[in-house]
Amino acid sequence: MTAGDPSPVPVEAKAAGTLRRSLLLPLMVYAAGGLILSLTVHLLSFFGLQPGGTTLFGALHAGIFPLWFAVVLISRRSAGVGWLTGAGWRRNYWQDALSGCPPWMKHMTYGFFIYAILNFILFAATAPTGKPLGGAPPSSVWHGFSGHWMAFYSAGLAVLTSAYRNRFSTAERKCPNGHAVELNDQFCGTCGAPLEARRR
Repeated sequence: MTAGDPSPVPVEAKAAGTLRRSLLLPLMVYAAGGLILSLTVHLLSFFGLQPGGTTLFGALHAGIFPLWFAVVLISRRSAGVGWLTGAGWRRNYWQDALSGCPPWMKHMTYGFFIYAILNFILFAATAPTGKPLGGAPPSSVWHGFSGHWMAFYSAGLAVLTSAYRNRFSTAERKCPNGHAVELNDQFCGTCGAPLEARRR
């Protein structure tokens, strides 16, 4: 095989790409479920309702951490940053991490983060003082915390959706001559051909 011949994609690499995408789907459902629940309790908190008690409150709060462990690893990979080091850090890190999600989802995530900041400022100014004597947190605490939950579950869903739509596999991107290339490469390592810029 000459240097100019297309490089076949190994079967193992294709299988790895399929496995990665299949693992992304349950994570996307997890993030979407957390977002829907967070939005629901946030809206109900306007009416002084506290659904689920301390169990749901704790689950929504703690549920962010396992989701974001996966999201951070995936966003670093999508942005071309090393798995365990900061090597290859890019200034447009989040732009790369969200490059594959629909525009409406990206705007939704930005909107939730802006809202979370404003909601936290309001919560800090009006939060009840003193320690509650058992039972579920008051509706004002639900309201304050759920603003952050919505932002983080929304961002997690956007990063995972972006990775899925970008077909999170280095084996499936090819140069114009058919050689397999890495997700964030700008030139083919085999023939040197320039690669089409990724959509942002």
